[in-house]
Amino acid sequence: MQNRWKSKVLWVAIIAQVVSILVLVGVIDIGVGDQIQQVGALLLQILTILGVVNNPTDAEQL
Repeated sequence: MQNRWKSKVLWVAIIAQVVSILVLVGVIDIGVGDQIQQVGALLLQILTILGVVNNPTDAEQL
């Protein structure tokens, strides 16, 4: 379980869920929430392309 807490993919998923919950309960306005999700998706796509978030050559990452 300790290795999972070090996983970048886990932290990205947790952040996405927190933003979704904040939008759902009304803490973040829906328009702002959509912008946050779009920017987040863009950053994740760039990091994935660069191999930062998901590195298929690294056998130790989950």
